[in-house]
Amino acid sequence: MGVLRLKLVAALAVAVGAGALIPLGFAAADTEPKVTRFDEISVNRLNIVEPNGRYRLVLANSDRFPGLFMNGREYRHHSRSGGGMWFYNDDGDEVGGLTYRSNAANRSASAGITFDQYKQDQTVSMLYGESNGRREAGMRVWDRPDNSIEPLMEMSDRAARAPTDAERQRIREEMRAHAMANGGVGAERMFAGKVQGDAIVRLADPQGRPRLVLQVDASGAPSIQFLDENGAVVRRITQ
Repeated sequence: MGVLRLKLVAALAVAVGAGALIPLGFAAADTEPKVTRFDEISVNRLNIVEPNGRYRLVLANSDRFPGLFMNGREYRHHSRSGGGMWFYNDDGDEVGGLTYRSNAANRSASAGITFDQYKQDQTVSMLYGESNGRREAGMRVWDRPDNSIEPLMEMSDRAARAPTDAERQRIREEMRAHAMANGGVGAERMFAGKVQGDAIVRLADPQGRPRLVLQVDASGAPSIQFLDENGAVVRRITQ
């Protein structure tokens, strides 16, 4: 009887242990990422978020485009429209995006991908645009101030909520005055691309004034131009 009792106790222990493992196994499976596959999906907006809920990537149409983001907080944009894709960093700041639009009425179109300086506006971009028969495309690089543009975002939010166009314009002027008093709005330092039929590399000084232009024009003629601070050509080298 002693041996039989020991066998029963052992069997019971195995059964209890197995029963305990079953829910643990299901719990482990529940923590695994779930993957759902679709052949096709249509959405107005798609948010890719981090575990803390902050955006990492947003794709949206023109009706659902997001506002400006800094430190995870959203501010309304006073003038931006159109859909596209927006990128966000670890701090919850908007740091660039991909946009594209067109207007058949005046035969204009644009597209671009931009990347922003930390806590600032765009510092490098690939852009294409055309309007009124003028077309250009290329890469641009900007200087930006070191200070954060979050105060400008707060003003943008106020402008977006302004009850009248006059009030909105007043706040926009306030935004520009604030920017100019705090390092300016930045300056384009380099453009490399095509303007109409000319291939151009244009380098500018810290004030954004072109000082050196390398160009191959529509006829195929190359040149190098040196300019003074007023934009006058002081030296030109041709083939």
